Amino acid sequence: MKKDNTLIKNTDHCAICDLSKTNLKLGLICSLTSHTPIFYKSCTNIKLDEKLEEKSDELYLQRDILNFKNKKMYLRLFLFPLLGILVLILDYFFYLKYIKPYDMLSAENGAYYPSSVLGVLACIFILGCALFGKGIGPFLNYQEDKKMNKEKITKLETILKLYKIY
Repeated sequence: MKKDNTLIKNTDHCAICDLSKTNLKLGLICSLTSHTPIFYKSCTNIKLDEKLEEKSDELYLQRDILNFKNKKMYLRLFLFPLLGILVLILDYFFYLKYIKPYDMLSAENGAYYPSSVLGVLACIFILGCALFGKGIGPFLNYQEDKKMNKEKITKLETILKLYKIY
């Protein structure tokens, strides 16, 4: 059996309780006692209705949206780096065709090589590298969002198990 390492704080209970309210000085407080929550494991006065429904709807909707983005993220992860590799290969062939045969990079011949061609070569190289980032960056953000959403859902389900709701 997998051990659950989710740390549940008292304020996590209050975040889904309808009796909680926010105080600028103290943070989340109970409207019955007007103090911060003080209890062990579970609260005897908890009222789980509207806030619980809103929170669970929000988390499950976010999970569904992330699952919907799943195929798109994997397609981007494959497509953009592939395009980046193609651009880098084209950049290399550009170098082989226009620069290397004429030995324009050596200063021995006294040949003048226009810097615009080197600029184009550098821009194509940067474009190829940027395509890698365009594919990998959003995928890493997607993975992080998915992990955080899973942790929040696990925390909510753990709280609900304490009150024998889930």
